[in-house]
Amino acid sequence: MRKPPPRPEPGLIGLNIANPSELFHAFDPSPLVSRDLNDEVEQYILESALEAPRSHYQLVLHAPSGTIDAPEVAQIPDAIRQYFHYKLEVYEMHLRLAMQDGRRSLLTGVLFLLACWGLGLIAMDFVPEPYGDFFREGFLIIGWVANWKPIHFFLYERQPLLRRRKILRSLSEMDIEIRPAVSATAPGRVPHPETINRMPGTSEP
Repeated sequence: MRKPPPRPEPGLIGLNIANPSELFHAFDPSPLVSRDLNDEVEQYILESALEAPRSHYQLVLHAPSGTIDAPEVAQIPDAIRQYFHYKLEVYEMHLRLAMQDGRRSLLTGVLFLLACWGLGLIAMDFVPEPYGDFFREGFLIIGWVANWKPIHFFLYERQPLLRRRKILRSLSEMDIEIRPAVSATAPGRVPHPETINRMPGTSEP
């Protein structure tokens, strides 16, 4: 019996925090599992994932040992996954609308191109040369220009949108671990995104 292929190594995202509560907006009155992430934390996690796309991620939170024993800390992994699941649902809604608009624009553009092609043929029959050929070429150019935006969307803009959706889905399912920090972060603030990705014990490049 063939063994299943080994699971690829997850993309590791490390985050130093002074207090687990700083992961979320301070003035959000919702229960912990429904709170929004701190903007800097969300931006850092998402940018880290986009810079190194993986099919699976692991988020390792490093906090002072005295802050990770609180009962609500155990809810943090589910709260973070729930938040990215919500972001995924919102993003998929916008993506569906963008795809619908793209298909509608492409259909409109193709119909307009056919109309321009037909007008060009009519011009060839009723307008004397060389003006008939001039009008035919002009109508075809206008028809192709009208298709530039939908074609550009499906050729170049669609793939980054789908990649972002895949990243959000992976973040909504990522493994999350909370570990004691080797060295405590300055209390009362979440580190700046340029520094929070440095894992304890590693040197700055």
